[in-house]
Amino acid sequence: MDLEFHHVGIPVDKSQISSNARYSPVFKMYTDDAQNGLGVHIQYHAFEAGCPLNDAIKSQVHVAFKTENIEQILEGKQVIMPLYEPFKGYKCAMILVNGLPIELIETSLSEQEIWSNGETLKTGILYGEE
Repeated sequence: MDLEFHHVGIPVDKSQISSNARYSPVFKMYTDDAQNGLGVHIQYHAFEAGCPLNDAIKSQVHVAFKTENIEQILEGKQVIMPLYEPFKGYKCAMILVNGLPIELIETSLSEQEIWSNGETLKTGILYGEE
Protein backbone atom coordinates (compact mmCIF):
# COMPACT_ATOMS: atom_id res chain seq x y z
CA MET A 1 0.00 0.00 0.00
CA ASP A 2 1.17 3.49 -0.78
CA LEU A 3 0.37 5.37 2.42
CA GLU A 4 1.91 8.69 3.44
CA PHE A 5 1.25 10.09 6.92
CA HIS A 6 -0.95 13.21 6.85
CA HIS A 7 -2.33 14.12 10.29
CA VAL A 8 -3.66 12.94 13.63
CA GLY A 9 -7.29 13.58 14.58
CA ILE A 10 -8.11 13.90 18.28
CA PRO A 11 -11.62 14.01 19.73
CA VAL A 12 -11.94 16.64 22.46
CA ASP A 13 -14.61 18.37 24.50
CA LYS A 14 -16.07 21.48 22.85
CA SER A 15 -14.56 23.59 25.66
CA GLN A 16 -11.10 22.72 24.26
CA ILE A 17 -11.88 24.08 20.78
CA SER A 18 -10.55 27.55 19.93
CA SER A 19 -12.55 30.39 18.43
CA ASN A 20 -10.75 29.68 15.13
CA ALA A 21 -12.41 26.27 14.76
CA ARG A 22 -14.60 25.53 11.73
CA TYR A 23 -18.09 24.13 12.14
CA SER A 24 -19.56 21.48 9.86
CA PRO A 25 -23.36 21.41 9.94
CA VAL A 26 -23.22 18.18 7.89
CA PHE A 27 -21.52 16.30 10.74
CA LYS A 28 -22.39 18.59 13.67
CA MET A 29 -18.68 18.78 14.34
CA TYR A 30 -16.05 21.42 15.09
CA THR A 31 -12.53 21.11 13.67
CA ASP A 32 -9.57 23.03 15.05
CA ASP A 33 -6.25 22.75 13.18
CA ALA A 34 -2.93 22.86 15.03
CA GLN A 35 0.62 21.54 14.93
CA ASN A 36 2.52 19.86 17.73
CA GLY A 37 6.11 20.62 18.72
CA LEU A 38 7.39 18.32 15.95
CA GLY A 39 5.40 20.10 13.25
CA VAL A 40 2.89 17.25 12.97
CA HIS A 41 -0.54 18.41 11.84
CA ILE A 42 -3.26 17.81 14.42
CA GLN A 43 -7.00 18.22 14.01
CA TYR A 44 -9.00 18.53 17.20
CA HIS A 45 -12.64 17.51 16.72
CA ALA A 46 -15.58 18.25 19.01
CA PHE A 47 -18.93 16.67 18.26
CA GLU A 48 -22.42 17.92 19.06
CA ALA A 49 -25.35 15.73 20.04
CA GLY A 50 -26.84 14.12 16.96
CA CYS A 51 -23.51 13.87 15.10
CA PRO A 52 -24.06 11.09 12.54
CA LEU A 53 -20.46 9.85 12.52
CA ASN A 54 -19.47 6.41 13.77
CA ASP A 55 -18.82 6.24 17.52
CA ALA A 56 -15.20 5.17 16.94
CA ILE A 57 -14.56 8.44 15.08
CA LYS A 58 -16.14 10.46 17.88
CA SER A 59 -14.32 8.70 20.72
CA GLN A 60 -10.89 7.57 19.48
CA VAL A 61 -7.80 9.22 18.09
CA HIS A 62 -7.38 8.54 14.37
CA VAL A 63 -4.39 8.69 12.06
CA ALA A 64 -4.82 9.96 8.51
CA PHE A 65 -2.82 8.86 5.49
CA LYS A 66 -2.68 10.12 1.92
CA THR A 67 -2.81 7.61 -0.90
CA GLU A 68 -3.07 7.62 -4.67
CA ASN A 69 -5.56 4.73 -4.83
CA ILE A 70 -8.15 5.19 -2.09
CA GLU A 71 -10.82 3.03 -3.73
CA GLN A 72 -8.45 0.07 -4.00
CA ILE A 73 -7.47 0.35 -0.33
CA LEU A 74 -11.12 0.51 0.75
CA GLU A 75 -11.91 -2.83 -0.93
CA GLY A 76 -12.70 -5.46 1.68
CA LYS A 77 -12.16 -3.09 4.63
CA GLN A 78 -14.61 -2.19 7.39
CA VAL A 79 -15.68 1.28 6.21
CA ILE A 80 -16.98 3.50 9.01
CA MET A 81 -17.21 6.72 6.96
CA PRO A 82 -17.98 6.18 3.27
CA LEU A 83 -15.86 7.76 0.57
CA TYR A 84 -16.91 11.32 -0.24
CA GLU A 85 -15.46 14.64 -1.41
CA PRO A 86 -15.81 17.21 1.39
CA PHE A 87 -14.29 19.90 -0.84
CA LYS A 88 -13.01 20.02 -4.40
CA GLY A 89 -9.84 18.04 -5.03
CA TYR A 90 -9.99 16.12 -1.75
CA LYS A 91 -11.60 12.69 -1.25
CA CYS A 92 -11.61 10.82 2.03
CA ALA A 93 -13.07 7.87 3.89
CA MET A 94 -12.47 6.15 7.21
CA ILE A 95 -11.95 2.49 7.97
CA LEU A 96 -11.56 0.51 11.16
CA VAL A 97 -8.27 -1.40 11.41
CA ASN A 98 -7.58 -3.49 14.51
CA GLY A 99 -10.31 -1.52 16.27
CA LEU A 100 -8.84 1.91 15.46
CA PRO A 101 -10.18 4.47 12.97
CA ILE A 102 -7.89 5.26 10.04
CA GLU A 103 -8.63 8.10 7.64
CA LEU A 104 -7.64 7.69 4.00
CA ILE A 105 -7.19 10.75 1.79
CA GLU A 106 -6.72 11.09 -1.95
CA THR A 107 -6.05 14.64 -3.07
CA SER A 108 -4.63 16.77 -5.84
CA LEU A 109 -4.31 19.73 -3.46
CA SER A 110 -1.03 20.95 -2.00
CA GLU A 111 -0.52 20.97 1.75
CA GLN A 112 -0.68 24.78 1.60
CA GLU A 113 -4.14 24.58 0.01
CA ILE A 114 -5.34 22.07 2.59
CA TRP A 115 -4.01 23.67 5.77
CA SER A 116 -3.62 27.37 5.03
CA ASN A 117 -6.20 28.38 2.45
CA GLY A 118 -9.62 28.86 3.99
CA GLU A 119 -11.11 29.40 0.53
CA THR A 120 -10.27 25.80 -0.42
CA LEU A 121 -12.50 24.49 2.35
CA LYS A 122 -15.43 26.57 1.14
CA THR A 123 -15.59 24.67 -2.18
CA GLY A 124 -17.59 21.76 -0.86
CA ILE A 125 -20.23 20.42 1.47
CA LEU A 126 -18.26 20.06 4.70
CA TYR A 127 -17.63 23.70 5.58
CA GLY A 128 -18.78 25.48 2.44
CA GLU A 129 -21.93 26.85 0.98
CA GLU A 130 -22.88 23.98 -1.34
